[in-house]
Amino acid sequence: MMGELQYLMIVLDGAAPSFCYYDAAKYDTGVIPLETLERGLEFAAKHSLGVTAIYGLESLPDEHRRLLDAAAHVKIVPYREGATFSGDELVVWDASQDALFPHRLPEREITHLVVVIRLQDTLRLYSFIENNHRHFKRMSVIFKGMEDADEIVLNDFRLALQKLQPLLFRILSREQFTEIGFATDRLMLGEMNSCNAGATHVTLAPDGNFYICPGFYHDDCSPVGSLDSGIHIKNRRLYELSRAPVCLRCDCYQCKRCVYLNKKTTWEVNTPSHAQCVASHHERNLSGMLLEKLQNRGLMVNLPEISPLFYLDPMEI
Repeated sequence: MMGELQYLMIVLDGAAPSFCYYDAAKYDTGVIPLETLERGLEFAAKHSLGVTAIYGLESLPDEHRRLLDAAAHVKIVPYREGATFSGDELVVWDASQDALFPHRLPEREITHLVVVIRLQDTLRLYSFIENNHRHFKRMSVIFKGMEDADEIVLNDFRLALQKLQPLLFRILSREQFTEIGFATDRLMLGEMNSCNAGATHVTLAPDGNFYICPGFYHDDCSPVGSLDSGIHIKNRRLYELSRAPVCLRCDCYQCKRCVYLNKKTTWEVNTPSHAQCVASHHERNLSGMLLEKLQNRGLMVNLPEISPLFYLDPMEI
């Protein structure tokens, strides 16, 4: 098992903001104990795992910072007004509860910005992208509320993407354009590029237990091991793409294929919900239409076309 894992995510603070579909900090468990962090870093080093650390809003104690500074790791940090971010930080802005969104970002560059927004608020991205796309090299968007989305919400999502298309086309027509995940990822990918929680990475929580991902921890799901007992994932092959028959044949390569959402909505980690599939196909269709327009302008002509489909959910066929 350990030979197949590639990295370990460490939740440094129980109140760290969510960077994915789960709701974070239902309860504040506080900063990870120093001993747990030390043992987690030792565990990663022993098994040749990369480390991704999820930071909270509060500053870490000096002892924690010294430990982390001595270990190579990727940082997932919350967006903070006035803060300056380094190039190796993935910056998360949870705008799903922000009544003032969209904001205009300060004149400072962010390498990779993750915006978390409600699916119903997709159109609010227009002003945000228009005003701020020059301030980041890449923007990923997590559309929250997928588990509750009905056909009306999903159709509104399609219409919102349609209205975003002219703005995205203008951005992509430039020689140096900003990557905007839901629109540009499918242009560049030739195979599935999903989360792979449980297959290539697991999460160490402040309680000293391992979980499939932070979402499983925040949802009070059963752990898959501990620092004392090691990692033991039941039916672990089910987390691999090869054991996801619907996803294996799908070409929505940009889809997160979120096992947390799968488990929450279908009770199967390898089976996505109708809403997750439909939303991903709307993104795919957006990318296809953008690519066609760009190639008509003589741009991105070396990229393979994204052919139209006659369905939105592979389960329908």
